[in-house]
Amino acid sequence: MLRIFAVVLITALGFSLLRGQAQRNERDSVQNTSARIFPLPIIFYTPETGVAGGAAALLIYRDSLAPRESSVTGDVIYTEKKQIIVDLSGDQYFAHGSCRLLSDILFQKYPNKFFGIGNSTASANEENYTPQSFLLKASLYASVFSHVSVGPTIRYETTSMKEVEPGKLIAAGTLTGSTGGVSSGLGVVANWDSRDNTFAAYSGSFYQAIVLFNQKAFGSDYDYSDVQIDLRNFFEVTPGHVLAFQAGGEFMGGDVPFQNLARFGGQNLLRGYFDGRYRDKHGVALQAEYRFPVWGRFGLVGFAGAAQVTDRISHLGLGRFWFAGGAGIRFAWNPEERVNLRLDYGIGNHSDGMYITVTEAF
Repeated sequence: MLRIFAVVLITALGFSLLRGQAQRNERDSVQNTSARIFPLPIIFYTPETGVAGGAAALLIYRDSLAPRESSVTGDVIYTEKKQIIVDLSGDQYFAHGSCRLLSDILFQKYPNKFFGIGNSTASANEENYTPQSFLLKASLYASVFSHVSVGPTIRYETTSMKEVEPGKLIAAGTLTGSTGGVSSGLGVVANWDSRDNTFAAYSGSFYQAIVLFNQKAFGSDYDYSDVQIDLRNFFEVTPGHVLAFQAGGEFMGGDVPFQNLARFGGQNLLRGYFDGRYRDKHGVALQAEYRFPVWGRFGLVGFAGAAQVTDRISHLGLGRFWFAGGAGIRFAWNPEERVNLRLDYGIGNHSDGMYITVTEAF
């Protein structure tokens, strides 16, 4: 517990120093629209990673006619559980803001746990494995009209198994994806975004649909389709008090590698369950939060959610949901942009988790 609070303190201090430097740089660049680079310390904690640390660099620049600044972020992370993560992501505006490119290049060697496939797998099925993967994904949005954007999306991932547990399911080699391989797909993404802020919205909505086809014709070792739906709504009931709702689903068909199956858990979706504790071809989830300030930069959050996975859509049912709930503390390290440091504790069915990270879950 002392280690957890030490992480919170160090992270808050690092972000406060960064914010001060960023403000100085902004004052210095009032008359200069050239790119700015900010260093960023990374410290967080989740059940999947343990304590994790690293460093990042944030490049910010702006097309003078674009509605928002463009950014490129690079980071290197090493975790207590010996996971290595190297990531380069971009959020860039073109054509005076009418086009937006979201991109991500990710390398990771990530010791992980697998519990089997299905909505009722036993804890005794737990096995350890270490995949190494390279991921490239990009979505190009073109503004159609107010709040609505549509465009193509691509995803390419290659995975190899560096370590598996002898005598377990992955080592047997009969599970789709157990020997690694390539998933390569093309698709379409469309969204409606009327949120007043992308980090911690007080009002508005975000609705997104992604349809992705992984095919051997695109270089994939597996043929499967992937449909993802994400629906979010935000309501400011009194000043600073926000009700947030999210509903989502993922529906897959074909020969899906086990690592890419629909799942829930982790720091963003149904906190309190290990990320991927339950996984299958189809999944649905619901969650809600009540966020409110308490003193100065500090706030509190209460949250609850439910989710399930299944091999067939027809098997989805009210009696199959897994439930979780919990509470969290927020510290506004950048109040102007509403970027919060968060500490959450979630409790599920014979499961719980502590999460220390940055920005809201949704």
